[in-house]
Amino acid sequence: MSGPTPTSSSAEQSRGRRILQAVALWVYGIAISVFLLSIWGRSVAADTALVASAATRVAESEFVATRVEAWFERALADVGFEGNPGSRLSSAIVALPEVQAATAALIGEIVEAMASTEEGPVVVDIASVYRPAVPAVTDSLVSMGIPVDEGHVEAVVDRLEPLVLVPDRGGRPLVGRGSGPARALTVGTLIGMGAMLLAGGVAVYLSEERRRMIRTLLTRLSMSGLNFAIFFRLSSWVVDPRGGRAGINGAIAELLGAKLWIPLAIMVVSGAGAWTIRRRVGVREES
Repeated sequence: MSGPTPTSSSAEQSRGRRILQAVALWVYGIAISVFLLSIWGRSVAADTALVASAATRVAESEFVATRVEAWFERALADVGFEGNPGSRLSSAIVALPEVQAATAALIGEIVEAMASTEEGPVVVDIASVYRPAVPAVTDSLVSMGIPVDEGHVEAVVDRLEPLVLVPDRGGRPLVGRGSGPARALTVGTLIGMGAMLLAGGVAVYLSEERRRMIRTLLTRLSMSGLNFAIFFRLSSWVVDPRGGRAGINGAIAELLGAKLWIPLAIMVVSGAGAWTIRRRVGVREES
């Protein structure tokens, strides 16, 4: 019985290398996705101003309006306006532009409070946020035939209980740098980058033309960065076609369309690297 010929053994080794290289390239593609999503997501999660701006758009959503109406309805019930009168008054109050502006400011303060690194519970004083709207609320109630003055309205606003968001956060911010999402996405960025380097290194090692393989890897990274930016820009447009829309959709659209310079910068850097390698290989082949 004769053993395998050198030619058949070499063919099997070559096929094994190709299969292993294909697996490495597959892992490299997944690692690119993890890396791009994590590095972009970490940048968004760490930007407190961006999160506050997006959250402020939620102020005009039905969910927030219902919650604010419930606060005012309870406060009005404490001063004798119960049932339908209290419900109608709270709806009218929440619809005032000054109160809506205060609600947007409240959400901004909530984000800032959650980004704080101070120990203890996260508490927001609702009454102090809505107090500037007292004159507008007073005028509105008087126009509805309710004999009140600013003192009465301010007493109602002062009955709004402080909002306790988190009983105890242990001295760690819930939004911004150092927050749980930002830390998790930082780990994801490092894992994605490490997997890219490992899988890419294996693919280069198994390749017979290593310079061409490096160029291929950089090209794939560059195109992935471009595709990522286009996908999120289109997603932002689909969620909010006209731009500047209030509510939850507007907030999501703002986040999706933010920080896209990061994948574009990765596209430019990796594309420049691939172009440089291609040019040097071309010069060597000509010489």
